[in-house]
Amino acid sequence: MFGVQYSISVENQPYPVLCTITADGCIAHVPDFPKIAVHTPTLDAALLEVKQQIQKALRQYKNPPIPTRQEQIVVPDNSVLVLVKAG
Repeated sequence: MFGVQYSISVENQPYPVLCTITADGCIAHVPDFPKIAVHTPTLDAALLEVKQQIQKALRQYKNPPIPTRQEQIVVPDNSVLVLVKAG
């Protein structure tokens, strides 16, 4: 699971989400949306919550932030980079 990249379709543009696996679950944050950070028991729950928060955040922007390119993000050993599509 570590080092794997996969996508969840939210809308049109992929936003990187850094998910860190911990002893009690998963911490996910979105570099392009600094206020979005979740701590959930599972990776799936974290991705679902992040997806919902990205959709909510995008409704507040006239011009949403340009997604950071995945190769610009350093992924720690206990983390996985997930691309969440949003528009």
